[in-house]
Amino acid sequence: MSTAVPPLPAEAAPQGLSEPQRIINTFIAPSKTFEDIHRNQSWWVPFLLTAIVSTCLIFAIDKKVGWDNVVRDLVSSSSSFQQAPPDVQERQLRGMTIGYKYGGYAASIFILVFALIEAAILMVVFNFMMEASITFKSALAIIFYAGLPNIISAILTIVSILMGNPEGFNLRNPIATNPAYFMDRTGASKFLYAFVSSFDIFAIWVIVLLGMGFAINSQRRKLKTSTAIITIAVLYLIWKLGAASLAALRG
Repeated sequence: MSTAVPPLPAEAAPQGLSEPQRIINTFIAPSKTFEDIHRNQSWWVPFLLTAIVSTCLIFAIDKKVGWDNVVRDLVSSSSSFQQAPPDVQERQLRGMTIGYKYGGYAASIFILVFALIEAAILMVVFNFMMEASITFKSALAIIFYAGLPNIISAILTIVSILMGNPEGFNLRNPIATNPAYFMDRTGASKFLYAFVSSFDIFAIWVIVLLGMGFAINSQRRKLKTSTAIITIAVLYLIWKLGAASLAALRG
């Protein structure tokens, strides 16, 4: 009789998450989604979801609010616009309305371009300053999955447009998710209003997810989650301070 020992079955490789699981886990167990990016750096599904919801939001604004009303609201607090002659105001309103309308429907392109730029900046910051060794494709996947809470913000905005008064719609601050929403836009400092609006619930949520994603995907987990979150928060505040300063200069 043969005494040969039969070979043991090879251990099955761990199965990764499906795309629906990745999406769901981003909200309920984000570490699982970011762990799975080690296996697969795909980013097109969250980008596609973001693009679809963004297009729905633009369509709701176009049909329920109207881009002419959006533009009039944006320039209502601009001293330079109010001081311009009526014919100049009318030309500016027409040009801005066309720009916002067609630019809005091209939002998906802008989202992708912005994500590419953001991925490059964060990859440079974390790789050169903290030796995280994160690839560009991984950084892009982290950004799109971490940005998924913005879909909830867009859906809430759509609901507020459909259920509320379209005449009071504020494109830059459409729903009550930050302290600036409750400020008087006409009386408050433009710098203060723009900066306070930075402390948004969804922005903070995205910052935390970005920090988790970059920490989990760093080389040998050398990057702490708290360090990554603080780094991204500082970069975000610098960007918002610059934007608030520009808003104040424009008047």
